[in-house]
Amino acid sequence: MDQKNINYGNDQYVFNQPNSVTINTPSRPSRPRNELLILQAVDQEVNSRLAQSLHNHVFVTLNKEAHPEQVKRLWDTEVKIGAKPPVPIPLETSILNVFEQPEIAGQMLILGDPGAGKTTTMLDLAKPLVDKAEQDPNEPIPVLVNRSSWQDPKQSMPDWLVEELKSKYGVRKDIGKKWLEDKQLLPMLDGLDEVKLEHLESCIKAINLWLRGDLRPISIVVCSRREEYASYQTQLNLNGAILLQALTDQQIQAYLSGVNRTELWQILEQDTELLELVRKPLLLSITILSYAELSLQQWHELTSTKQRVELLLDAYIRAMFGREFRSGAYRKRQPPSTLQTQHWLSVLALQMQRESQTEFLIEKMQPSLWLSDKQKGVYRLIFVLIGGLIGGLIFGLSVWLSVGLSFGLFFGLSSGLIFGLSSGLIRGLIGEIYPAIEVVETLNWSLKRASSGLSSGLIFGLSVWLSSGRSSGLIRELIFGLIFGLIFVLIGGLIDGLIGSEVDVKSSPNQGIWKSASNALFITVFFGLINGLSSGLIRGLSFGLISGLSFGLISGLSFGLSGGLIFGGKACIQHFTLRLILFRSGSIPWNYARFLNYCTKKLFLQRVGGRYRFIHRLLQEHFAEMDS
Repeated sequence: MDQKNINYGNDQYVFNQPNSVTINTPSRPSRPRNELLILQAVDQEVNSRLAQSLHNHVFVTLNKEAHPEQVKRLWDTEVKIGAKPPVPIPLETSILNVFEQPEIAGQMLILGDPGAGKTTTMLDLAKPLVDKAEQDPNEPIPVLVNRSSWQDPKQSMPDWLVEELKSKYGVRKDIGKKWLEDKQLLPMLDGLDEVKLEHLESCIKAINLWLRGDLRPISIVVCSRREEYASYQTQLNLNGAILLQALTDQQIQAYLSGVNRTELWQILEQDTELLELVRKPLLLSITILSYAELSLQQWHELTSTKQRVELLLDAYIRAMFGREFRSGAYRKRQPPSTLQTQHWLSVLALQMQRESQTEFLIEKMQPSLWLSDKQKGVYRLIFVLIGGLIGGLIFGLSVWLSVGLSFGLFFGLSSGLIFGLSSGLIRGLIGEIYPAIEVVETLNWSLKRASSGLSSGLIFGLSVWLSSGRSSGLIRELIFGLIFGLIFVLIGGLIDGLIGSEVDVKSSPNQGIWKSASNALFITVFFGLINGLSSGLIRGLSFGLISGLSFGLISGLSFGLSGGLIFGGKACIQHFTLRLILFRSGSIPWNYARFLNYCTKKLFLQRVGGRYRFIHRLLQEHFAEMDS
């Protein structure tokens, strides 16, 4: 692969020319269901994020109706390929046409200043790419991922991408790896500059190593802030780059005229410093939505650009709090106060900054990251006590069954609870300090796999039946053997039938915890029912109907609770304990999803399915600094 140097001012960038060898992907008549699911998820994300962008909200808010024909690229762009000078891209040229130019060949870098429109440009490109992939099964599937989550320099890019597909789109790891091997993915990596500073060079080297390896994608898009990218020692081995330019006076004036804010242009004409600041599309949109709250006197007293951006963002926050709209989240209740909302958003932003995250999922909250040292001690105590009580209940029921029903329920339960609490406290002291919350949300039942399990269970059950008959020759032992075998048939079929789904897109807030709860309930009820019926039937044949029913009820309850804890119940207890402590400390509201949905209406957040992000990274950083 040939390399050519590209100069941006005094900075030099190295890009690779397109390979002469083309990769022919095998022809497929139609896409499998799991590929269609992820395409649908990406399409929904692209449309939702574009619809919730501030650029779009300016038209919707001020003109009271959408104008899709006006919501188009506002800023100028230049394309840089090889040693050629930068070439302006005509406004009527689509970003897809640039991406498909033979010189770029689907390997492109998007550069620009903060708020220049990099992410919007990437989303504008993703939209037609999704359409092409839906129409042609040979086209790669575009996937939107953020580089900020890459924190391990030893992790390869393919492994990281497989993890991201699992985390964001619920793609099973073996499926994600297969897609990479078959070159069915088109990665679109946003936020290269958001990787932690100490990992930046390793991150770029990992991308370049990936692009030279067997698992390299046919096409790839990377976004980065221009200033940060220019400071990197290592440059990406891509074919070309587009540079997003600042807005001109004519573009700003035309934009303000289109949204009926010509009076703002008169202010900007007289204030050159404010005019220079709003040459970035994001800050222009923020200014349009909030300039009534902006104190120009205070503006002129400030000396640095950073202070003026902060003043502008403060004005935007006040303006959004003053917006009147019908809140679906708090229809029957009083919404939180301005100070309370600001505090909760600040806590969220600061936590996302600490974790280097741009997207937030409620079910991904972890005690080791969200709690202070003092709160961690309280969390540990509550968790082991709850776990000890439930474990003690299970142990007590088992003790009662093992020594006989006549021994006494009270003694069995009391001894079990004592044992459970003491063992829970001991484990809390010597075990893992803050175990991660691992949701169980991908249990599905497969008839095909269950049939295999039934066959295995039937063979085992028949062997038990035959061995029981041969050893004793008694009719009752034959019946016991048959029933015992049937137990293995049913349990084996159910367990073998439980599989993880190939693609499980998060479509609602806190979906992981709710699915964990439903899976725990499913396991508790059905496994407990099977165990209770079978064990009760066996005991009933020997000791009578009443004894069999009692034994089956207690045995089924003990067995079902044990399975429910393993398959989702533990995660629910951990999550509830974490949320309770954070709520009591004032860090989050009790109904977190309702609050986050309320903040999307206030134009502080965007929501796609069950994931939330701040309307822009600048706003996230601003809220984080407010809390600190």
